[in-house]
Amino acid sequence: MNKIDKYIVKSYLGPFLIAFTIALIIFLMIFLWKYIEDLVGKGLEWYIIAKLLFYASANMVPLSLPIAVLLACIMTYGNLGERFELAAFKSAGISMFTFMRSTIVIGVLIAIGAFFFSNYILPSSYLKFVVTLVDITKQKPALNIKPNEFYNEIDGYSIMIGDKSDDNITIEEVTIYEELDKNNDNVSIAEKGKMQTTKDNQNLIFTLYNGKQYEELQSDVKNKKTAEHLRMNFGEWEKSIDLSGFQMTHTSENLYQNHYKMLNINQLAVAIDSLHQYNDRQSTTLEPSMKMHYLQGRDSSAKIAAQPEVKLGKTKNFIDLIPVTERNAVVKKGLSTSRSLAGYSNQVVQRLINTEMKIRDHQIEVYRKYTLSVACLLFVFIGAPLGSIIRKGGFGLPVLLSIFIFIFYYILNIVGEKLAEQLVLTPFWGMWMGSFIIAPFSVLLTIKAKNDAPIIDGEWYYNQLVKFRQLFRRKQA
Repeated sequence: MNKIDKYIVKSYLGPFLIAFTIALIIFLMIFLWKYIEDLVGKGLEWYIIAKLLFYASANMVPLSLPIAVLLACIMTYGNLGERFELAAFKSAGISMFTFMRSTIVIGVLIAIGAFFFSNYILPSSYLKFVVTLVDITKQKPALNIKPNEFYNEIDGYSIMIGDKSDDNITIEEVTIYEELDKNNDNVSIAEKGKMQTTKDNQNLIFTLYNGKQYEELQSDVKNKKTAEHLRMNFGEWEKSIDLSGFQMTHTSENLYQNHYKMLNINQLAVAIDSLHQYNDRQSTTLEPSMKMHYLQGRDSSAKIAAQPEVKLGKTKNFIDLIPVTERNAVVKKGLSTSRSLAGYSNQVVQRLINTEMKIRDHQIEVYRKYTLSVACLLFVFIGAPLGSIIRKGGFGLPVLLSIFIFIFYYILNIVGEKLAEQLVLTPFWGMWMGSFIIAPFSVLLTIKAKNDAPIIDGEWYYNQLVKFRQLFRRKQA
C-alpha cells in the first residue's frame, strides 16, 4: 500500500464510521417512535431496554450500511476534489482507477462482511429481537394505582382509593371490586389500609382496617327476581392479589426459529427442498381420489347398460338408464360425492398455493442475503465518481445526494419485493430489480468521472440538437 492508498483509506474511514453511526441512530429513533407505546409505563429494567435496542440496532445494519458507504464515498472524493487533490493526482499521471483501488478494496471487504453478517448474525439477532419484543408487548403496564381513579389492569379486579400518602403504602377510602365468576361479585370497602407488594413482586397485599365486605350469593333457582348476599364487618383484614401477569415472561425461541427470516442460506435451501417435496406429495393425492370415484361411476353405468331389459337406443340421458325408483337416491348420492370431491380438491389446491407462497418467501430471503453485499459494492462505484464530479465535501450536498439515491434504491427494492410476493415477478427479478436499475448509473458515473466530464453536459445535447435540425432540413430540401 503506497502513500496515496493510505491517505485515501484514512480519509474514507472517518466519514464512513460517522455516517454509519448517525444512520444507525436515526433508524433506532424511528424504531423507538414506532414502539414507544409498548415500552413506556411498564416499569422495564434498563438492561431489558438496552438488550432490545442492541438487537434492534443489529437489524438496522442492512439499512445503515449501504447509505454509510455511499455517503462516505461522496464525502471523501468530494473533499479531495474540493481541495484540488484529484486534479493533482491526474496531472501526475495517476489514473482514476489507481487512486480508487483502495476504496474498491474497502468496498469489497465491506460487501463480504455484509454477506456473512446477513447470513449468520442477522437471523440470530432478529430471532432474539422478536422474542424480546413479544415478551415486552405481552407484559402489562407497571402497577400504578392513582387516587380517585379506577384501576382495571389486574384481571378480575377494579380498585379505587380516595387518597395515597407519599410513601405509596398508606391508603384511605379503599374500594375493591372482585369478579369471582359470571354470577358472583365481591365488594370490599375500608376506611384506610396499607398496600404493599411481596419481595418477589408476585402478589399485592392489601391490609384493610374498619371495613365491610359484600358478596352476592349465586341462587340455585333460575330466573329468581331477588338475590341473596352476604355482608361481613371486619376490623382488620388482609387480602392478597396475584400479580404474576405483571412479570415479564420469557417466550421460547423454538416458536420462531423455523421462520424464514431466522434461517441462513443453507437452512433456507433445506426448507425450500422440504416444501417442494410437500407440494409434490399433495399434488399426487388428488388424482387417486378423482380416479377412484370416476371409475366407480363408469363401472356402474356399464353394468346398467349391460342389463338386457334396458334399451339403449331409446335413452337420451344417463339418468334414463337408472330405474325410476332409484333415481332420487342416485342423484342425491352423486351430488353429495361431487360436493365432497369439490371441497377436497379446493383444500388441496389451497394447500398447494399456500406452500408455493412459503417457497417464494424463502427464495426472497435467500436473494436478500446477496443484495445487501451487491448494494454496498454498487454504491462505491456511484459515490466515488459522483464525489469527484461534484467536488463538494462536508455534510451539505453529499448528504442530500446520498439520501436521494438511497431512497430511490430503497423504493425500488420495496416495489420489487412486493411484486415478487404478489406473483407479478419471480423472486430473482423482484429482489434484484433495484440493483439492475442502479448498476448502469454506476457504470455511467464511473465513465464520466474517468473522462472528467460533467454528469449533464448541456453543450453535448445542444450540438446533437443542431445536427438533428441540419439533417432534417437537408431531407426537406
